[in-house]
Amino acid sequence: MSVDMTEVSRPVTKTRQLGIFAASLSFSALPPEVIHYAKRAFVDWSAAAIAGAGEPGARKLQKVISALGQGGPANIIGTLLTANAPYAALCNAYASHLLDYDDVFNPIETTIHLSSGVWPAVVAIAQLRGLSGQDMITAYVAGFETGARVAKAAGPSHYQSAWHVTGTMGHVAAAAAAANALKLSPEAATHALGCSATQAAGVREIYGSDSKALHPAKAAMDGVMSALLAEAGFTSTDTAIEGQRGLLQAVSKDPDNEMLVAGLNSQWQLPNNGHKLYPTASLTHAPIEAGIAASKDLATKGDIVGIELHLHPFSSAVTALVHPATGPEARFSTPHCVAVALAHHGLGLGDFDDATLRDPFITHLRSLVRIVSEPTMDKRGCKLVIHWADGTSSDYEVQRNRGTPDAPLLDQDLTDKLATAAGSLMDPASALALVEQCWTLEGVKDINQIMQKMTGKLK
Repeated sequence: MSVDMTEVSRPVTKTRQLGIFAASLSFSALPPEVIHYAKRAFVDWSAAAIAGAGEPGARKLQKVISALGQGGPANIIGTLLTANAPYAALCNAYASHLLDYDDVFNPIETTIHLSSGVWPAVVAIAQLRGLSGQDMITAYVAGFETGARVAKAAGPSHYQSAWHVTGTMGHVAAAAAAANALKLSPEAATHALGCSATQAAGVREIYGSDSKALHPAKAAMDGVMSALLAEAGFTSTDTAIEGQRGLLQAVSKDPDNEMLVAGLNSQWQLPNNGHKLYPTASLTHAPIEAGIAASKDLATKGDIVGIELHLHPFSSAVTALVHPATGPEARFSTPHCVAVALAHHGLGLGDFDDATLRDPFITHLRSLVRIVSEPTMDKRGCKLVIHWADGTSSDYEVQRNRGTPDAPLLDQDLTDKLATAAGSLMDPASALALVEQCWTLEGVKDINQIMQKMTGKLK
């Protein structure tokens, strides 16, 4: 047999190394800690998907998909609809990101919501091909680890640009997960990554509208399609991510290609994932917790005459809207979130309706907020200064809000989050049974046992 030496001596590109990783990762190679973090992510994602499925934006998308012709092996959460795998991934990903209640991976280099694009792709293929819980966990980790590295490689210049990282790099993450779920060869997985990379999209100008959640939704759908196409022999290039005209060069001023494969198979990114207590942009969470702390002093200190909030420059630029007109806008309004935290001593799913937006006291508190851009401030922290009517002031500083890797949520917090969300679909006993199945995902032989519990008519 002749050997093509040109092919043998060709260096293995970064895109191909990621393809090899996505195709070859197995459940037996996963450390127990990583398996547990994958299950935490599944519990959390399920809660976010159920909570978002009944929202107006999700209903519009479900109506369109239904009109296009429903029917297929995959369930659409919060409905009685079924669809083909790509459309089910689209709807379930959309619902899971719609309330900004899904997880967030935000190291210094980037911020990306990975589960909202990756889990729907995994679940859709699991229902299409009858995968086990162990298969699903493995596929999810392949997608998360790939997506985390691509997002970090794109760096701060991409994160702070007009692009939405969840939409751009989420495409590659979903394709990696789908490639593992379909058990593609390394060659085919590499083509799947390239195919998804060229479909990457999502701009931040549409924040606060129905269109934002389309970013992980399209990532999930396109990731599934990319893997299915690669399985059928579709080709791409093995430099689609890092090449001169590749994804990173197209969307970043200073990509770091070495980050694409740094620590692959040995240094896991998943334990650095974050989970949300509040259904808002992650940049608002530290101010919310500072507001909750300040609300405890309201009874003794009296009226507030000024609210000064010191934030990281990016946070101050993205979340400064004082008087949001809609719920989606309010999820990105730090003044609204702080005002609600002060007035309600907390913040929950019901604090973004029209009544809350127009509440005279909350409107008054929002108008008192003055945001100060603070270059030394971490994006996961803040300093809140409350000026009282008696002429005194109080400082409330948050170094790391709850849900970040340095202050992780407890497993019980995630159990409560899913049980509460599932209460809109089923009775409390059934909700707890669903929670238990999610926490023991590695023992599930048929994902339909879980997915069919997440369907039905929302209350």
